[in-house]
Amino acid sequence: MEITRSIKLDHEWEAVSTILSDPEFVIPRLFPPVKSITVNGSSFRGSGKYAMRDFEISGTVFKGTEIRYVFQVKSGGIGTGRLTFAPRDDELILKFEYEGVFERVFSLTARDRWIGGFLEKLNEEIRLERIRRKI
Repeated sequence: MEITRSIKLDHEWEAVSTILSDPEFVIPRLFPPVKSITVNGSSFRGSGKYAMRDFEISGTVFKGTEIRYVFQVKSGGIGTGRLTFAPRDDELILKFEYEGVFERVFSLTARDRWIGGFLEKLNEEIRLERIRRKI
């Protein structure tokens, strides 16, 4: 499964990239079923419950000209994914790739509810986070 979406940014890329490279900001907002998350450097680990099944998510964040999350979801089976945020002019391009456990259910909820909701609120959430972090 692959989903690509874009949104016009109201903020400069430097501030956006600082916030979007923080798994504590991105993961719970993009994947609402994740209820707890811990970060250790560029690695993260979280857990939650989805479709009446407990799951764990873990991965690493790579920051360069774009921000890339490489992650695994474990719940009986394993799913692997990649989430990429890339700037293009005054837009943010979000690309979500995933295959494995939960793939069918993720494709139904991720496309509209999770990714659409995340992008719809993103400029305001970044504004609030910039105030909180003083960036």
